Amino acid sequence: MSLRVRIPVPLRARWQRVVFLLGCVLNLWGNSLYDTSDRALSLTLFFVGLGLVFLTRRSWDGITDNWPALQRTRRWAARKRKEPKWRHRWERLKLAVWSVVVAGVVLYAWKLLNSIALEPDRVAEHFGSGLTFMAVWVLLPLLAQSAEPKAPSKQELLERMSARIGRAVINRQVANAAGIYFAGVLVYTLVFDSRPLLIVPAAVTLGGAMIATAHKTWTRLRKLSTQLYSNIRTLERDLAVIPNAEGASEKQDAARRSWDAVELDLGTSVDTGYNLFGTPSLPPEVTDDLRERVETAIEALKDDATAAKEVLDDLSKIREACLGRLDSVA
Repeated sequence: MSLRVRIPVPLRARWQRVVFLLGCVLNLWGNSLYDTSDRALSLTLFFVGLGLVFLTRRSWDGITDNWPALQRTRRWAARKRKEPKWRHRWERLKLAVWSVVVAGVVLYAWKLLNSIALEPDRVAEHFGSGLTFMAVWVLLPLLAQSAEPKAPSKQELLERMSARIGRAVINRQVANAAGIYFAGVLVYTLVFDSRPLLIVPAAVTLGGAMIATAHKTWTRLRKLSTQLYSNIRTLERDLAVIPNAEGASEKQDAARRSWDAVELDLGTSVDTGYNLFGTPSLPPEVTDDLRERVETAIEALKDDATAAKEVLDDLSKIREACLGRLDSVA
């Protein structure tokens, strides 16, 4: 029998918790030494502490299971999460947090720009601030996806589609700007001491890149909105000619092809071509539900001219979300 098996589990968990706390102390200590001359020691302590925290974080699982007060709080919170009123409040809270984070990133960028203008020689400190924008560039799209409302009904999501698209584009612009900001700070730290004359052309180039990425994001949104609007109109016309038509099967096939184009548009990210970090017009589960109902309506329209009424209402809501962003020459 191995030594690890003979050691009681609670004792092993206690040692892991001690190591976890040690990792926290090392991480904070390394972070406090970053602005000193011991930069290498600072980074070593920071990442070693981070590794210890990551490896021993599971030792804290279940530590509150025997606390009656916390158990009652969990049961109360679980009941409240199922209530529509509290779900709505939670969704609003997530969106509020996202708004505060985005506003904070913009204010931080402005503050860093002023700091560089007033104290251009503090290169190391400016680069440390620039690392924040690298984290924003990577993590902000993930935060935005987690902040999107998930509890509302499918009808509510259809009605709020325009706001969902607007948030996705704003979030993408801020994330792209943060990435370019980080690149600008990195270039600044490299050329300030050796080739200060390159700062101006580099700033102009990166500023142009920021404008170009913002323009491309909005162009993508206008083009996708126009295409989706057009494809929905085609689908509506195809559905309208199915009832009591000769050769109904051909009309049904045409409607299915039109729906395929609409479904492709709904699944396309509105803010970027990279689906891992992008936000589609509607969540996949809403699109899947709409697909099933469209297929049901196509089959039923042969005998019932009103079978597609609910589907047409939903398609109309999607079209309305696209109205403010139509651009036939995008």
